[in-house]
Amino acid sequence: MSTVKRAAYPGKDEDSIAGKPLRVRLLYALGVGVLGYFTFNALILLGIVQFIYIAVNKSKNEEISHFSRNLLSYLGEVLAFMLFLDDTPPFPFAPFPGNESGIG
Repeated sequence: MSTVKRAAYPGKDEDSIAGKPLRVRLLYALGVGVLGYFTFNALILLGIVQFIYIAVNKSKNEEISHFSRNLLSYLGEVLAFMLFLDDTPPFPFAPFPGNESGIG
């Protein structure tokens, strides 16, 4: 099992990870956590919409599937950041999954 190495922030008596103070990491985590909460609820809603679409048309909507896949990837990035599995904050601090070019 790996552990997260903590080192003193230059010139401060605080813990840090990847050179940033933990209080900054906490603010990032709170912000993306709120976005993750809304993302999770949007995924539940998209699941219901996709179910209704399949019930009516007997086939799935590919646009809903593609968007849901991107949202699911984003939720994974949020959880990885909040659980200290990844030090890179997700969208809006990085490109949205499926749009790595950062355009549109």
